[in-house]
Amino acid sequence: MAAMRNTFGHSHRPIRTSKSSTIWAAILGVVALMSVFMLSTSCSLAESRLVTIWTDVPEVALYAELFNQEQQRWRVEVVWKAELPRELRDSGTQPDLAIGARINVAGLRDRFRSLDYLFGELALDQSAFYGPLLAFGSSDGKQRLLPLSFNLPAILFRKDSNVVPAQNSTLSLADLVTPAEAFDKVQGAGYSRMGFSPRWNADFLVIAAAAEGAGFREGKPLAWSESGLRQAIRNIGEWGGATAPTAGASDDFQFKYLFTPEYNWIAEGRALFAYIDSSRLFLVPEEKSAVLDYRWYSEGASIPVLSNLVLVGIPKSRQPVRGSEAFISWLFNPAKQQAILEAARRTRALEGSFGIAGGFSTLRSVTEQVFPLYWANLAGHIPPASMIKMPETLPIEWPAIKSEVLGPWLKDIIGKPSLQANPGADLGAKLADWLKNGRGG
Repeated sequence: MAAMRNTFGHSHRPIRTSKSSTIWAAILGVVALMSVFMLSTSCSLAESRLVTIWTDVPEVALYAELFNQEQQRWRVEVVWKAELPRELRDSGTQPDLAIGARINVAGLRDRFRSLDYLFGELALDQSAFYGPLLAFGSSDGKQRLLPLSFNLPAILFRKDSNVVPAQNSTLSLADLVTPAEAFDKVQGAGYSRMGFSPRWNADFLVIAAAAEGAGFREGKPLAWSESGLRQAIRNIGEWGGATAPTAGASDDFQFKYLFTPEYNWIAEGRALFAYIDSSRLFLVPEEKSAVLDYRWYSEGASIPVLSNLVLVGIPKSRQPVRGSEAFISWLFNPAKQQAILEAARRTRALEGSFGIAGGFSTLRSVTEQVFPLYWANLAGHIPPASMIKMPETLPIEWPAIKSEVLGPWLKDIIGKPSLQANPGADLGAKLADWLKNGRGG
């Protein structure tokens, strides 16, 4: 029976996204039903036929069951690891296959075997991938990790607002200034509606600062471009110019009115624009999405890929690897990915999870040709492949650094009336305090 159990860890809770627990509940219910008819054969499987996957991606449980149904040679077992990069780095044992975010960090990426041979022996087509995404999995000239899914930042607005030309596929911060100013309305002592503020979402501040040149990347624990960071803070802080709402007015408006999901305030006309990432964009309830439209956020003709890119790798320490190769070959087959989406729609898993592994497929044909069959509001909004830009490799502590240090720090410093002479030194001091309090590692 061990070959078919799905081991999700008794003490771990999904933390990758706020909706992970809901996704797991839905997917595990589906997995349980799909596994029933397999139990009679699973107990006789030899351990050598097992392929153990460690993952922080809930959807992988469903993919494993579909793979197990389609063939009898291998049986995949899924083990949930909420802190996958740390588990891979620190554990004395390793899985046959790892699937998750941030497994390309320093001290970890070179522990994966080269997968270059898969492009020949297993007929994986390099040209089928988005080029920058595939390159992101390379280290020392070797393809150690394969990208599986990715997400992009978007700007949400009402369809009937008539403020964005139909031919525009992207919006920059500068593009939002004029329509936002025209939308602002002061009533009494404050605003009753407001076009936009970069301050409303700390994640967006981090994304915008990186897109404006801050260059956040791996360091000890974080490095950046000093000049780029200073320029990014100036550009974001001066957004909208003298007529834009002040930091205090923006924060007060957010406190009073913006306490529901962003699609609500846009649909109701309280704000004109809002940031949303693609993993949430395509899960907006139909009654709201019917009145909404969106464009991809970009700066300098580039759409930044978000840092939760999902990667797949085979640890060097594992032998043999044929079962892992078989699963990879299956998972990166465009026809199988469409079958995955169809199974997810049939079992209603699509209601709680977008796309492949929570994002766009890294196979261009799947994202560009198959996804619009399942998400009609993608029609006319396929991300231009030439504009997709990868982030720098970020440290293993990135989620905590972003939420506990960088996001709050950016909001604070951008709200100040004058720019510090050396904001990087201030950020370095904040990070040092954070590490001193035992938050790093």
